[in-house]
Parts: sequence; structure tokens; C-alpha cells
Amino acid sequence: YGCEHILPAIQNAALFRDGTCVLIHRDLEKTCKSFARFSQKDAETFRELYDRYGVRMRRVINCLLYSLPLPPDELRERIGGEDGAEFLSYAGLSMGEAVDQHFEDERIRVLFKLYLHAITVEDLPGTGVFLPLVISNSTRISLPIGGSLNFAMALGRIIEEGGGSLIRGKTARRIIVKDGEARGVETDDGEVFEASRFVASGIDAPQTIRLAGEENFPNDVVEAMRKWKWGSHTLGTLHLALDEPPQYSAGKFDPDVNQAYNIFLGADTSEDIRKSMSEVEEGAFPTVINGNGACNTLFDPTYAPDGKHVAFWWPFVPYEFKEGGSGAWDDRRSEFTGRILEAWREYAPNLTDDKVKGSYLFTPLDVERRNMNMVRGSVRVGAYHPDQLGYNRPHPKLSHFRTPVQRLFVCGSSNHGGGVNGGPGYNAANVIAEDLDIDRWWTPLGAPSWP
Repeated sequence: YGCEHILPAIQNAALFRDGTCVLIHRDLEKTCKSFARFSQKDAETFRELYDRYGVRMRRVINCLLYSLPLPPDELRERIGGEDGAEFLSYAGLSMGEAVDQHFEDERIRVLFKLYLHAITVEDLPGTGVFLPLVISNSTRISLPIGGSLNFAMALGRIIEEGGGSLIRGKTARRIIVKDGEARGVETDDGEVFEASRFVASGIDAPQTIRLAGEENFPNDVVEAMRKWKWGSHTLGTLHLALDEPPQYSAGKFDPDVNQAYNIFLGADTSEDIRKSMSEVEEGAFPTVINGNGACNTLFDPTYAPDGKHVAFWWPFVPYEFKEGGSGAWDDRRSEFTGRILEAWREYAPNLTDDKVKGSYLFTPLDVERRNMNMVRGSVRVGAYHPDQLGYNRPHPKLSHFRTPVQRLFVCGSSNHGGGVNGGPGYNAANVIAEDLDIDRWWTPLGAPSWP
């Protein structure tokens, strides 16, 4: 369908101001060798954790993502054994505590904490369970050839092959509800699309409920959606057009770093990360800029003209500032572009003015303007906050992808499994097929169980 993926050999790297770095390769032995330069104990710990979560329990973890979320008591019953008990023990930890209890070297701790923040995990009690998920997926990050747009276009071709139509350039204004049942969608130009069987909403749950009419939902659901936490992890991305790829000073320590895909930089210590996130939450531009980025043309040259490169860095920044609000992004775009680029140059000194052919800072405000689903620049369409995870995402009465409105389903990233992984859509498809007695052409993974 026109979408292929590249799986880089060197998946992740964390860079530090002293010129050192730590890498995660697809090759486990090379990863352990990189870790062992700082801590032999941490290298063996990663080997054990990867064997547990990246190999033995990977199917269980996939089933957790690609199935309906279970109430905590039922989940504990299904996931038994020593490995299962170890996995469930993370639920009582914050993500920072989960990292610290396993790894002793600060560089390796920073690698995993930045990784967890990059997928927008909040450092709060109850989020420790994301560490096994990250370890499970730490060697499987892929790059769509030609850009992520090709992924969306491929999905569109599948819809059209199945007899569906894609309607662009319209915005849904109302979900038509009559006698407690979803009957169709009205767009902003007044056109009505009648639903013969169901309506499925891929936009965020709070917006879906407003479109369908809050009066059609229980008060506790309406109140929870009005208080939905969008989170402090916003998308602020500096894009560069380059004559050559970034050459990192850490290449003297480990030459492989200049062929790494996902690069974390900006933080040397856990305190750097904590301070940065605290400043972001308070509406200040961080004094220690940190986050992750990549140079996609290292792996797919079609992203740029022959011999040229593109790279990006996504540092953690606020959606709105204490002084100036969100509009400060427009007023101070040039200043913030310069500050982020200077921070990047600390690690890649070849990013000089003559090598940088163009730059664009895509701000959290830009994200919200371009994508109505990402309110306040929210990366995951709602914070990964303990009371918005699993069975609580987006609310226990909506977590099974059904709604109190008959034949109205929710299937967006504000539901369980959100992310560029198809989880919410897949889970909703199973529920729709079951409720409407539609024959599946796929075999559901089923609920997680171990052993």
C-alpha cells in the first residue's frame, strides 16, 4: 500500500556534555558493551530486563496494548507467575523510581528517563509500568520511507480498497444523536452524512462528547472530560535543512553515535531533567534544554535533495508562558529558535550558520492550530497521568471503546493504546465487529495472560 519501514541498526543514543554517550543497538551484545563502559552491573540488568520484557513477555505486552484494558483486579488474575508479579509491581512506582531501582549509573538513568519523557510519561506514582514497555520496544523503532505521511496515505488506500471514501477539507460540527443512538455526522458547511450502522470518532474523547451533546452522557463522564488533563509534554520541534548531517562530539568516544537514529541530548543528570520539566510546568522556557531528535536522511535520503540532509530536535517546552501566554511563541519565535539551535550546537559543533540552510521552529501553538486533536500541543491527546491510564482512559465508562450513546464508538488516542501504533483503532474494530455481528478478517490477539 505504499508504506515501507526502515529499522535502524543503532536505535537510541544519549549524549552528554563531557563527550561521552551510551547507545542501544538492535544487537543486544553491542548494547550491553556500551552500557558496560559505565557499569557492568547495568549492562547485566538490561540484559535480564530485555530477556524478560523484550523476549519472554513481549506477546503479553502486545496483548495489553491490542486488547481492551482490564480492571486492576482482573489484570492481576490474568498475569501470574514470577515474571507477571514483577511486571505488575511497577504499577506502584513512578517512572523515575522504576529506572532508579534498576540502574546505578547516572548516564544510563538519564537515557531511560528521557526516553520515558519522550513518550510523554509523567513522573508520578503509577507510571513505573511504562519502563518494561519501553525496554520491550527499545530495539524496534522504525522509520517510514519517505516520511510518516506515507503511513497515513497507505491507511487511506486500504479504506478505499474496501469501498470506503475519504472526505477532506471538512470539519465535523455535530454528531447527530436521536433516541439515544448515533445517526450520523454534520460538517461545518451543513452537509449531513447519515450512518447506516455506526459512528466511530477518532478525535479526542472530550471533543467527541461535546459533538454528540453532553446531555447524552452521565454526569461523571461529562465532568471528567471537562477536567481532562492534556499534560505538560508538548511538541516544540526545531527542523533544520542541512548541507551535512550533525556530527556529534561524542563520536570521538563512540563513532557509532553518528549513525544512531533516536538521539537524546541536553541533560547530564536526573536533576537536569527534573528541573527542566518543573520549569515547563510553571510556564517557563527551560534553562537546561533537553529532549530527543533524529536525522532521518541518514537512513532514507529521499527526505531531502541529493547530498542534503534534514534533522530535527524536539525539546520539552511549555504550551503557554507565564508571561505572554501561548502567543509568546509567535512573538518570540526567532529568539526561541536561536536558543534551541545553540543548545544543539553544544553537542554537534558542525551545525554552523554556513551548514544550516534553513530552520523552522514548529511550536506547540502551531501543533494545536494544525491538528484539532492535539489540544495545547498534547502529544498523546491527553496526559499519561495515573488517572488517565489503562482502564481509566479516558474514563471507565468509555474504556471499552463503547459509549452510552448506542452505536457511537471512540477509537482515538485519548483511549487505551494511544500512539502511532493502531492500538485504539484495532481495539475499537474488535468491539464494533462483536456488537454489530461483523465477520472479522483478522484473528484478535485476545486478553493478556501469563504464564
